[in-house]
Amino acid sequence: MRSWVVISVLALAGCGEHLGYNPNYQFGSNAYGEYRVAREAALVSGDEPPATIPIALPAEAPTPAQIAGQDPVPVPATMGVRRKAAVAAPAAAAAPAAIAAPVTTSGPYPGSTPVLVRYAFAAQHAPGTKIYARNGASAATATRVCAGFATPSAAQTAFLAAGGPETDSRGMDPDGDGFVCGWDPAPFRQSQL
Repeated sequence: MRSWVVISVLALAGCGEHLGYNPNYQFGSNAYGEYRVAREAALVSGDEPPATIPIALPAEAPTPAQIAGQDPVPVPATMGVRRKAAVAAPAAAAAPAAIAAPVTTSGPYPGSTPVLVRYAFAAQHAPGTKIYARNGASAATATRVCAGFATPSAAQTAFLAAGGPETDSRGMDPDGDGFVCGWDPAPFRQSQL
């Protein structure tokens, strides 16, 4: 008996027309809907269908100047996602002026900079210098998580891909320096490309 009630409710739910939230799929509500009404009427009556199909561009499409890189592209809203603020480095430990990261000339992506090299050049502080606030992280958790990676470079790449160094959802960076599992940025800061 209960299964018949469920089947009946599902059958009734399937009978309704799904209008959706996209107005492009509704007849007559916009220019494209009016075109569809005219086209259907022409197909049924045998008349000539409309020659021009109207299109609607996105409201926030990039301009040609933004595509060419002349104007800055606006940063989209993060939909409520907030990043944790970094702990400011002491003034005495101010890093020297940043050096431009090298660019590869060969390999699968010529003209690009590998992720770890880019991060090593961006993070000019020494390993062990607390830069980011970490709450509840422990060395035991970091050791356990790091054991799952073949190399420190693989662990650092995974850490960066998961939102690091700002966030540390897996507890890989208990000291808050932005370097995990013993990864050393010094070899990556040398121009070896």
